Amino acid sequence: MLGGRTDFSIVGDPSTRLLPWIVGVMVYLAGLMLAVALMLSGVAADWSQGLEAKITVQVAPGEDEDEVAVDKRVVATVRVLLKTPGIAAARPLPKNEIMTLLEPWLGAGISTADLPLPRVIDVTLEDDRRPDLAALAKRLAEAAPGSSIESHEYWRRNLVDLIGSIEAVAAVMIGLIALVAVTAVVFTTRSGLAVHHEVIEVLHLIGAQDDYIARQFQRQALALALKGSIGGTALTLLTLVAVGRVAADLDSTLLPPVALHAWHWAVLALLPVPAAYVAMITARRTVMRVLARMV
Repeated sequence: MLGGRTDFSIVGDPSTRLLPWIVGVMVYLAGLMLAVALMLSGVAADWSQGLEAKITVQVAPGEDEDEVAVDKRVVATVRVLLKTPGIAAARPLPKNEIMTLLEPWLGAGISTADLPLPRVIDVTLEDDRRPDLAALAKRLAEAAPGSSIESHEYWRRNLVDLIGSIEAVAAVMIGLIALVAVTAVVFTTRSGLAVHHEVIEVLHLIGAQDDYIARQFQRQALALALKGSIGGTALTLLTLVAVGRVAADLDSTLLPPVALHAWHWAVLALLPVPAAYVAMITARRTVMRVLARMV
């Protein structure tokens, strides 16, 4: 593809000197947008799956109610939950675990004596069926007044919608970046045709077909785009590695586990292939259209 006879070279033309840089920058930006979309897609899938299979039951302490009374209501709540079809497990969270969850917002060493913290029960649902939450809420209200159910469906739906919107914006950005790169290739190809107009005329006179001339342009456009896209992809990967190292030092309790999987890295590393191919096809079509109008 890169070899073959060359009757003229557009590589040294002033109009082509910036093409590898333009393609490299466009691939770099598109790579970052694609990485963000891939990471968010993984986060949405993990969170959605985790929230869909869970509900939370809270048992709020009553006014002037001691710990023993609260514990009895928690036990009654767990009994009702475990007898409910569709519920696989119910685990009351210890106070120290609840404080660990609140520590990023309340700070370390906060006393719970003056905080009316509700008792939290982590409920795992069965995979093949779901409980009737309305009926369950009534039974819990009878067995343990003050208990409430949080199904997480509202938060899950909002989270999925938010991440979907961000992914759509990333897709639009990638499309606009690709459009800019294609425009740069078209401009460079047209400039090369204008610079080498006389050589092309001579080739026509000696019997060269448009396809023969177009192949020379597409090979050189492929080489220029491949050079730029490899540099842009390498810079994208280095940027992601640097950001990953910085994110690893942050408190994991404040941020969700956002990371690229092995196949994500493979997709990003292969960005030069579609980028160079699009440049090659764009150059070929541009040359064929221009030559078709030449007398």
